[in-house]
Amino acid sequence: MLALAAGGGLWLSRVPIATRVIDDALAKKQVPARYRIADLGLGRQRLTDVVIGDPAHPDLTADWIETQTDLTLSGPKLIGFRAGHVRLSARLRDGRVSLGAIDRLLPPSSSGAPFSLPALHADIADAAVALDTPYGPVALRVSGRGQLDDGFRGRIRAQAPSLAAGGCRVRALDADVAVRVTATAPRLAGPARAAAIACAGTMAQRATARLDVGLSPALDRWFGRIDLAAANVATGGVALEQVHGTTRFRGDADRTTGVATVEAAQALAASARSGAASWTGQWRLDGARATLAGRLDAQHVALAAPLRARLASVGTAAAGLPVAPLLEGAMRDAARAVGDLHIDADFALSTGTPTLLTIERATVAAASGARAALAAGSVTIGHPGGVQLAGRMTLGGGGLPGVALRLDQPTPGGAIDGVVIVQPYARDGAALTLAPVQFTTGGAGPTRVMTEATVSGPLAGGRVERLHAPIAVDWDRRGRLSINRACTPVTFARLTISSLTLADGAVRLCPRDAALVEVAARGVRGGARLDPTRLAGTLGGSPFRLDAGGATLGLATRDFALGDVTALIGTTRITATRLAGRLTPGGAAGTFAGGGGQVGTVPLVMSAGEGAWTFDGRRLALTGALRVADAAASPRFQPMAARDIAFALVGNEIHATGALAEPTTGTPVANVTIAHRLASGAGEARLTVPGITFTKDFQPELLTRLTFGVIADVGGTMRGTGDIRWSPDGVVSTGTFSTAAMNLAAAFGPVTGLAGTIHFTDLLGLVSAPDQVATVASINPGIPVTDGRILYRLLPNLRVQVDSARWPFAGGTLTLDPTVLDFDSDAARRLTFRVEGMEAGKFLQQFDFKNLNATGTFDGVLPMTFDASGGRIEGGRLVARAGGGSIAYLGELTEKDLGFWGNLAFQSLRSLTYRSLDVQMDGPLGGEMVTGVRFTGIKQGKGAQSNFLLRRLTRLPIQFNITIRAPFRGLIDSAASFYDPQRLVKRNLQALIDEQNRKTGVQPPASENKP
Repeated sequence: MLALAAGGGLWLSRVPIATRVIDDALAKKQVPARYRIADLGLGRQRLTDVVIGDPAHPDLTADWIETQTDLTLSGPKLIGFRAGHVRLSARLRDGRVSLGAIDRLLPPSSSGAPFSLPALHADIADAAVALDTPYGPVALRVSGRGQLDDGFRGRIRAQAPSLAAGGCRVRALDADVAVRVTATAPRLAGPARAAAIACAGTMAQRATARLDVGLSPALDRWFGRIDLAAANVATGGVALEQVHGTTRFRGDADRTTGVATVEAAQALAASARSGAASWTGQWRLDGARATLAGRLDAQHVALAAPLRARLASVGTAAAGLPVAPLLEGAMRDAARAVGDLHIDADFALSTGTPTLLTIERATVAAASGARAALAAGSVTIGHPGGVQLAGRMTLGGGGLPGVALRLDQPTPGGAIDGVVIVQPYARDGAALTLAPVQFTTGGAGPTRVMTEATVSGPLAGGRVERLHAPIAVDWDRRGRLSINRACTPVTFARLTISSLTLADGAVRLCPRDAALVEVAARGVRGGARLDPTRLAGTLGGSPFRLDAGGATLGLATRDFALGDVTALIGTTRITATRLAGRLTPGGAAGTFAGGGGQVGTVPLVMSAGEGAWTFDGRRLALTGALRVADAAASPRFQPMAARDIAFALVGNEIHATGALAEPTTGTPVANVTIAHRLASGAGEARLTVPGITFTKDFQPELLTRLTFGVIADVGGTMRGTGDIRWSPDGVVSTGTFSTAAMNLAAAFGPVTGLAGTIHFTDLLGLVSAPDQVATVASINPGIPVTDGRILYRLLPNLRVQVDSARWPFAGGTLTLDPTVLDFDSDAARRLTFRVEGMEAGKFLQQFDFKNLNATGTFDGVLPMTFDASGGRIEGGRLVARAGGGSIAYLGELTEKDLGFWGNLAFQSLRSLTYRSLDVQMDGPLGGEMVTGVRFTGIKQGKGAQSNFLLRRLTRLPIQFNITIRAPFRGLIDSAASFYDPQRLVKRNLQALIDEQNRKTGVQPPASENKP
């Protein structure tokens, strides 16, 4: 009974005892834990609400766990467990799995021994394991039952958002595999899926795998087989619709190796064909590096359509250059070739830092006929030097140029020497010939490429033939590429742009900076400097020569500048001290300064031009302003300012418009339009003068020196048009100009109402057609002459031929003998005027001689000479016609006027008749004229008081000779004052007053002091 009672007491106190035992065991292992014993029997314990590890971050939580123990001589031993819902945290480090604090509860192993599954019987309803690995977090769900180290059967589902290993990344991994343990070694079998896989430049979507993987007892080694399938695989620009394969592998935490066979299917967007590829080889994972080695055989491989389109468009980068058709055609053929390829290659791929691809043998054949082959040697891409090459490669066919490449790398890892032989390549009107291309690359030095190129093809809207230049390319280790660091001679056989053709040209291009072309991280730069250069050819069929004192060209900025430019186009010369511009997608545009020249044989010289220009490959246009001058040694007109110039060269024709203005006053003179045909050297210009109005501030000498000293004080308006036509045979210019009423001052007196229209047969030479007519309202050389009509003609060398000039004159006529006046020299100009039928009475009436009357008709001649000193009459003579005439004074005189005897004499002589009257004149028109008057046959006329003495005198043969010395314009006043003393008083009164004021010190009014 006591024993029974003692046993019953122990049974009743088993829970506290067990709790102390468990707590002691946990404390001894230093394992923090919380639990509740729900049931306790012999060899069986049921714990609920179990938490093991740090309560804040427990290693294990379970709603319930049942353990089975067995008593041994050393104490209780855990031999099995059952669990409900378990949550477990684990970590994979250095190939070992750690369960945190739970590791201290597992059976001990020898020091340093690897992990092994415990000899426990497990029955797990649902265990979730959060496994932290170096490759990324993995979530596991485990269920199953059996002996953990031998005979366990269950399922494991693994999920990972992202895993990275060996240079590969797996996204959205989901695996559901069966697990069994045999002889302490787990084995997994089942499907696994991933949304995407990226590995060494290869991308795949919707990847699936069927796993059969065996693990070592320590979980640090694995082996097995994976059947893999993926969709939308892209690698190296190749798009694969489906990929599937099988790999067998074996490895550990340090290295995994395997053999694999992969097959791929490709859908070609450009056709209904589908491509297929297979790869058989070995692979290996060493830490973060993955290595593939094997043979690839791919049929109907194609680059993705966007890549093919991008490849085809590469040629457009050379638009406008001679190589453009070659590059564009080659890129189109290359894009067509990569749309259907057959690839057969032995290669090895190693990922990591760096990623290396080594190809030892390869042939790539396109359905288009293109073919590339690595016949011997190998190519390594990704080498620290970039690309490591050795062997012989060929390329050609399918529209692509034939290329042979020989490579030699004497020292492994050192520089590679190579020679590229490019067969002459021609298509679409362009051709390229390259001398053997020699290059050195790799090693410690820069990459250097040297060759000579000869190219023919389009250039800036034109064409170049056999453009030849050496090419030297340097690519340093900093990634900077330089082309032609030294001066480069460039020659061409023929260059055509629009209607311009240059032949056998040679220029010397020197780097403006370090090289003609330099490409670096900051972009493309460089430029050229051109030495003084002369180019020759034709423009529009006319001989052409271009001289430039020098030039610069910027590559990146595409700007250029030329200095001291002279272009000769047949007989046309165009110059500029500076021509600057910038290349544009459509051509070029810029500015010019110091422009000038001469169009054809037109004797007009242009200078001081400045403005802007554009060139679109077909049309050269200039706008701006310049100066136009006469090309003659003795200019016939003053330089003019040409404004709003619009110049265009299209094909072989020049068109220009502009407005001419007098530069000092800005007065508009004429509008000009010009057309010139380069092929024939012929052209025409039209000058339209809408109306030049001469004022006090704008006189003809501002337009031409020919009027200086000839005319002055010109007032009136001139208008008209002129046409100039030229050809290699000469210049023809015509024009029609007119004025309605021009007033001016000339050496022979003031002229008013000059009107007429003149038709030029040689406008530039100032030569007119015969029988030009001008009418003159009045010419007053001292004797007013009105309503004149002049018939004249302009002759070469600034001479005027007067055929006739006729004026009504005092009841008769005044005519000018035909003469030629020379205005091109200082020689005297002689005019002979003839008076016919002049009536003395009407002559005196013109001068308002109210108290004087005369009769008689006169004829005569007035020879005049004009030179630098002015005009004068030389041997002038007026003779009364037979029958004589009379002179009578009609005014009243008194004794008070002349005194008794004076009145008596004058009354007797106030009316005279004469039988003959001869007037002779000599002297300057503007100075003292000597006039001799001879009377004969004197008698008293009607109204005179007769006396004995006078009657006696009139019977005598008396002749009166009178000499008058007076200015010509005062001569008539002298004659009038003889009969009318009042005129003397009126004429001399102001002079007498001025003299009196001078003597008394009186100053005249300010207004009288004005000049």
